[in-house]
Amino acid sequence: MGSFISMLSWRLVKHIESDTPELLRSLVFDRSRCTNCNTPLSAMQLIPLLSWLLSKGKARCCGSSISARYPLTELATASLSTLTVWTFFDTNAPLLGLNFQGWAALLFVWTLITISVIDFEHYLIPDRLSLPLLWLGLLLNTSDAGFVSLSEAVWGAAVGYASLWLIFQSHRALTGKEGMGYGDFKLTAALGAWLGVQALIPIFILAGGLAIVVMSSLMLLKKHDLANAFPFGPWLAGAGILVLLGIDPIHLLL
Repeated sequence: MGSFISMLSWRLVKHIESDTPELLRSLVFDRSRCTNCNTPLSAMQLIPLLSWLLSKGKARCCGSSISARYPLTELATASLSTLTVWTFFDTNAPLLGLNFQGWAALLFVWTLITISVIDFEHYLIPDRLSLPLLWLGLLLNTSDAGFVSLSEAVWGAAVGYASLWLIFQSHRALTGKEGMGYGDFKLTAALGAWLGVQALIPIFILAGGLAIVVMSSLMLLKKHDLANAFPFGPWLAGAGILVLLGIDPIHLLL
């Protein structure tokens, strides 16, 4: 799944940039190729993690460097998927120890990882991921497999979007600059639709804390300054996953 997410995050952005209707075909039928010389990759070159380690991060076809994004995405997906399965494991579930809610949780985590990779690299949260995630969260919470009641989900989506929208408008009125993108509003609405309005406060605390720690570290290492853009989507996504897995900073502090 990590290998698929790595491929999806690469091809989806190319698809958006080229504005072609061939995304489904390219995802299903197009072979993976070297990003430098366009040579088709063999099955041995597509083994998650191992292929990158065995090749020492170099493409066998042309010797170009292979980005660490691939093994890092695969490792992150494997780790977070394992934690999700551990959290939602049910010995009575009919399919691999997960019931419908558990599989929904995995889909939630995989989508947030994809969004995080794209936002890290392109400062973009595609509507083609965030909006289906939002609607799927609302639909899921109409069923017994939902995480919260439908009322909490609807309020979570509305408050999630409105809260960042208000911050955005206030910042623009005071500074004349846009402090974040609309994709952050939609992603927060999706998190609220899945986890409910009460989850938004711990999500904001975790996302803000993670972003501050990482940004401060990068500034100390002189890898970032305040004049440059800094993606907030990955920290919102990471916070959403942590809350899904039961990590609540408010309860930890109390």
